[in-house]
Amino acid sequence: MQLLENLQIYNNHISTVEEGVKKLKGRENDLEAIHIYVELIKSSNFRKKKYYNISKVGKPSKLDEWIFKNLIEEDDYRKYLNKYLELKSKLNYKDVDDYILEKHYRPGAIEILSKKVKGFNLYNWKKERFKFSYERKSNLQLKDRTNFRFDFRNILESFFILNEGGNRYILAIGGSGSSYQRERYTVFTTIFYLLGKRKNICHHLLKYNCCNEFEYIKAFKKLIVPFDLGSNYSIDEKLKREIRSNGINMDEVKYFLKKHTGK
Repeated sequence: MQLLENLQIYNNHISTVEEGVKKLKGRENDLEAIHIYVELIKSSNFRKKKYYNISKVGKPSKLDEWIFKNLIEEDDYRKYLNKYLELKSKLNYKDVDDYILEKHYRPGAIEILSKKVKGFNLYNWKKERFKFSYERKSNLQLKDRTNFRFDFRNILESFFILNEGGNRYILAIGGSGSSYQRERYTVFTTIFYLLGKRKNICHHLLKYNCCNEFEYIKAFKKLIVPFDLGSNYSIDEKLKREIRSNGINMDEVKYFLKKHTGK
């Protein structure tokens, strides 16, 4: 989809609403936002190679899993961690967690289990184990050819874009999946709202559907405003109400999505 081509991450971080308004004032024609509604994967597509990146990753041995469940106290382990991290160059270990387990926990665990478990087999309990990791594909490649990964905790993922010299910079990515994303969403929604009073800024609504395909839904001259505006970044209550009353809420977003699919 052409709208998603040549995107790249903007390196000059904008921290506050005031800073953003000052930097971007007069550049309203160069601003746009892309809001991507992320649909749940279709059940028949779940964990299939076409729709997921599948990798084999290590998991703790049966012995270490038992140790973490039965022997480790958080405060004690933190003390060991702080102690041995400072001694890394002297002790020359590869992994600090493995060093702590081998020095302070595994010998005691083996002694307990050899008495407690009938037919205890140390080889089987220490054997390396693996599991498969399934990561849903995002099918979005940035200009430098790195694959962008959606945060699939988000219902709506918002890209705030600056067009500059033929490049399309992502100023920020907002969503509800983490405190940082909620903060970024509030900051840039507010910036775009205040600048949009001078000149309309285009907001594109897309859907990433259940088959990992992008669908263009509609363009708006209004903000799209999820329920958590104001989370993790404080804005004036009067301004927050003003943004909400002049924006498109999630119920309206769902209406346009339903209208697009005809369902």
